[in-house]
Amino acid sequence: MKYTATQGVLSSPIFLIEPAPVTSLWYFLHTIPDHRRAQGRRHPLPTVLILAIMAISSGATSYQAISEWALNYQEHLNESVSFIANHTPDKATYHRVFAHLNVGAFEEVLGSWLQSITHTEKGEGIAIDGKTTAKDRFHLVAAFAHKVKSVLFQKGTTIKGKELIIGPQVLEKVYVKDRVITADALHAQKDFCETITRRGGGYVFVVKGNQPRLEADIALFFENPPLAARWETMKSVEKNKGRVEKRTIWASEDQGLIKYLSWPGLTHVFKVQRDRSDKNAKSTETVYGIASLHKEYSSIQNLSKYLRGHWSIENNLHRVRDVSFGEDKSTIRKGHAPEVMAGLRNLVISIFQRGNIKSYPQAFRRFSAHPEELFTFLGLNQISQKVIYA
Repeated sequence: MKYTATQGVLSSPIFLIEPAPVTSLWYFLHTIPDHRRAQGRRHPLPTVLILAIMAISSGATSYQAISEWALNYQEHLNESVSFIANHTPDKATYHRVFAHLNVGAFEEVLGSWLQSITHTEKGEGIAIDGKTTAKDRFHLVAAFAHKVKSVLFQKGTTIKGKELIIGPQVLEKVYVKDRVITADALHAQKDFCETITRRGGGYVFVVKGNQPRLEADIALFFENPPLAARWETMKSVEKNKGRVEKRTIWASEDQGLIKYLSWPGLTHVFKVQRDRSDKNAKSTETVYGIASLHKEYSSIQNLSKYLRGHWSIENNLHRVRDVSFGEDKSTIRKGHAPEVMAGLRNLVISIFQRGNIKSYPQAFRRFSAHPEELFTFLGLNQISQKVIYA
């Protein structure tokens, strides 16, 4: 099925649902400041960025591939989005522009736009997690909604070990009230939890060696419980390609322990045991954790959902950037370019999820064969041809 203007949506075999076009993206890109001098500037910054986004949506992973995409589709651009046509930056232009782009403003604009099109409901889990790229030179921390599978905000750094500083900065840009923040044990810090609860949110964090006293106290409670101790238990079994994982969760609202721990907003402590087996080996892993959950979301079933939901950022964002977009193999390392490219990949992944993408390779092939569907998906064919560049 092809798109028609009266429908207002795109029907394409790569989507499980019909996503509405994302017209406003083009206008948001105009608010990113251009560091280049006006004299001799041949390619407006919004055009450079939108061409990169379209090329990445079609599977391009390098400056050369992005540049070739614009050249290969000139006829289609002229027919459907002529205000972008005849702007075909070479790979050196992408190199210069991305290496020196104002990444602070870039991240602010992308985050504002992504949150403007992403609806998270009360109780939505939001994962905070980082990924190292550019051969360990660059670290990007993102806030990622579990259910809608969209990046809400992202911020990068080239300083190793700075995730504890970047995480709270990312959180500042996200709507937290009535949402549940999940993160790895690194973020199980009193100040971080205090910030979340003060803003009306909840949290679910695993506790490990970075909080040894807290971990030991929770472990003692479950291994040698007080006489009046009470908890809920939930068991589940998952089978996948010959591997079996049995999970048991114990969760308690024991007021004596919670008062003793004196942790900001704390409502629950929990223990998770994972027993894994396949034809070659068996293993057991036990972890402990803390949670702050409003009564509406405080069941052990929801706690399990948040714990498993946290892995959505790994499976639906970090892994996709590596496997489908070849991020770890990328040779783009100059200046701010790794951060810009990672941000653009996050953007493409998030807008693909609006239609519950079936397969990234399938999407790349489809948009390569039918660029008019890509123009529609990005809302570009609904924009007035009279465009004023900022």
